[in-house]
Formats: sequence, structure tokens, C-alpha cells
Amino acid sequence: MNTLFLTFLFVYIPIYTTACDITATLTSQTHQEIFAQFTFHNKTKSPIYQFEQDGQVEKVHITGMLCSINPTRLDVYSKPPVAGTKPNGTSQAFLEGFGYVNYVLLSDGAFMGMKAGIVCAAGDCGASRG
Repeated sequence: MNTLFLTFLFVYIPIYTTACDITATLTSQTHQEIFAQFTFHNKTKSPIYQFEQDGQVEKVHITGMLCSINPTRLDVYSKPPVAGTKPNGTSQAFLEGFGYVNYVLLSDGAFMGMKAGIVCAAGDCGASRG
């Protein structure tokens, strides 16, 4: 067999299927002030994002290896969260791949909208499951 083909088969395919480089866009669809925070697959947390108006957008870059080992979780709050604050709503799913995902934020939660180039399982995977 061709060396290039073997390299592709045993190096690039496993890396592609066990890594992620995802651009997540958070779009507010409420006139109420809300706050959002990710808990990533590696148990780290994002900064707290504040949304003050309808249509406000923030982008978050999700990267790493074995991203689908734990779910990526997005919590939405009506006031700035501190330890022990319960979210108004949560969206979570196991994500993997190289692509884009859009989350829509409401005053009482969040949901995954459009996505492209990622594999999504066992959670909120938007209208086009998969």
C-alpha cells in the first residue's frame, strides 16, 4: 500500500475523530439581561458571558482532544452566577469534530440551533439530530 494512504489511515483519521476545534456562537433572543457559562469536556469553565440586549452575539472557541469524553454544557442564568447558583436552563451534548455550532439563549434556557462539521450525541443536538 501507498505510504501516504497508510499515514492518512492510521494518523489523520484517528486525530480527526478524537479532537475538536469548534466555534460556538451564542445569540441572545431575549430583552432580559442574562448570563451564560460553558463547562467544557475537560471540566474547565468559560468566562461568564453577559447579554444585555436581544440579538447580542458572543463567540467561544472549543478545542481539545477527546472532546466527547464528557458533555459540553451551557448554563443560562438570570443573575451573575456564584457557587451554588442554579441555572435557569441548560443545554448539553457530547460534541466532537471541526466546525461550527450556534446556541440560542432565552431567559429560561438555551438550545442548540444550527451546526456544521461536528458530531453531536446524547443531548441537545438541535433540529437536525446527529
